[in-house]
Amino acid sequence: MSNTFDDKTQGADVTKMFPERVKQKTFLIAGLKRGDLAATTADALAHGGAKTIIYTGRSKSELQPVIDHINRKYKTVEMIFVTADPGSLGSFREAAHTIKTLGVSIDGFIGFPDVMAVPWELTADGVESHFQKNYLCYFLLLNLLCDVMGHRSRVVLVTSSLRNEAPAPSWVDLEFENGENYHSLDGYSQSMLAIILFIKSIAKKYRGSIAAFSANPGNTKTNVQTYVAWDEIKSWLQRKKEAGEDIPVLLQQAPKSLAQGSATVLRGLLDPELEGEITR
Repeated sequence: MSNTFDDKTQGADVTKMFPERVKQKTFLIAGLKRGDLAATTADALAHGGAKTIIYTGRSKSELQPVIDHINRKYKTVEMIFVTADPGSLGSFREAAHTIKTLGVSIDGFIGFPDVMAVPWELTADGVESHFQKNYLCYFLLLNLLCDVMGHRSRVVLVTSSLRNEAPAPSWVDLEFENGENYHSLDGYSQSMLAIILFIKSIAKKYRGSIAAFSANPGNTKTNVQTYVAWDEIKSWLQRKKEAGEDIPVLLQQAPKSLAQGSATVLRGLLDPELEGEITR
């Protein structure tokens, strides 16, 4: 029998629907933040009986309230922190090495965007910040960890409907002419499109062993929106209006809670009915 999902479904509801996909399983959550969609998703997995949740972040002390909260509620879940700074590809290489030394098989991987609509800057690796922190760091991590992903495991990367607003990437100039031709929402949209293309490539390359999905949680307020300024949004929308383009779908959607947004992410991670799909 098919399960029913709607805009009121919450993450914990999804883990209840598929207990055999959660209980005693090991999950890797990259990009955990306090009071955010990633933390809500981790809580739902713990609620469902996950055995181990490996989580990455810049600082364990910043995430300690999240861990303490989960440990109080779900005392049998093992929480393992691994340092990984999306602004440093070297940090993600080290994180992959650390995870491999744990000797575990990963049943599910979820990656969350790190930034949205930030001012133009290059990372220490010389890459535009959205492109590296939202996409390239996960491209690297997943390629380094593919041999410890369990058979029939899942990969879910969180994206946004703003991917539709991204022009075809200029692979020659991902830095927007060194920032001269840059708008913060264009940078974000480009990184979202890169995620979609990457997910499609994973799904095709590892078909039969790893299923891969992108998940759009909808109009959910998350910590990546910290830097979003309304004047930036207004200027971006004005430019689209002058070009005769439609208002982005994301800005037409009704707001969703973090728990509701996590349901979409967790369905991609757990729902067996998606097994035959190449990607979403």
